[in-house]
Amino acid sequence: MNKKIIYLIFGVFVTVMLVTTACDKIEPPYMEDNGGGVIADTVRKVLFEDYTGHECVNCPSAHKTLEDLHNVYGDRLIVIAEHIGYFAEPRPAPFDYDFRTSEGTEMSTFFGASAAPLPKGMVNRKKINGSYLIDKGEYGSAISLAIDSMPVLPDIYIQLSATYNSTDSLIGVEVKLTALTNLLAGKYNLSVLATESKIIQPQKNNDPNIGNVPEIDDFEHNHVLRGAINTTWGEEITNGAITKGQTFTKSYSSYKIGNDWNPDNIHIVAFVYYADGSNNKVVIQAEQIDLR
Repeated sequence: MNKKIIYLIFGVFVTVMLVTTACDKIEPPYMEDNGGGVIADTVRKVLFEDYTGHECVNCPSAHKTLEDLHNVYGDRLIVIAEHIGYFAEPRPAPFDYDFRTSEGTEMSTFFGASAAPLPKGMVNRKKINGSYLIDKGEYGSAISLAIDSMPVLPDIYIQLSATYNSTDSLIGVEVKLTALTNLLAGKYNLSVLATESKIIQPQKNNDPNIGNVPEIDDFEHNHVLRGAINTTWGEEITNGAITKGQTFTKSYSSYKIGNDWNPDNIHIVAFVYYADGSNNKVVIQAEQIDLR
């Protein structure tokens, strides 16, 4: 069957599924400000980590797949692109830009991506068939399964706000968490990361349907991990049972952005995950906000 027809059928199927699940009633609290400032809602979201590199010739088609899925699922899909390993190493111009971060390197080593051929993806840091990592051909089915097979209402409600001081290039973040159900005793962590979109830099490419081959000089790199605001693995919010209605608030200040970052294109991503037990590292809920 023609590849374009397959993609069309998949898109129609996913859209129908999304419309069906959108009819579920969502109870308050609900508040949203897409222009920045404060954002919070009670819709379950999926965190997708895209392991990539600017010299990975197969990665642009993976990026296109994620763009198509975002057009279907909207804000319910949160993406972090982590440039790692050999294919992210700076080379002579024009591939001299360094997208790598120490946090991305540490996380990719733990999840096994640093030793894997790119691109690779990870959905909610949950193992699928015994592995955290999936190939780009599995992105659509894994994301649709994660979104469509779970209740719309999440277990934890995340309210996220951010400020930016242009004088000294400092970010401030406040995260308020509210449990919407009871959660069993265990260790729970909160991670807060900074990502950036619309970074125009060269990208190797082998798909003429995406752009120039063998490289795209003005490729738009989106959702690029820039750094962790509260360390690579975040910080513990509690070690015990969580009761419905229980709240936790964490504040961070004085996170300085890089000289080459554009604050207009920076996003703050926060997510809560299990930090021990059989679900260790699995993401419970994620949220994202534009810095400004």
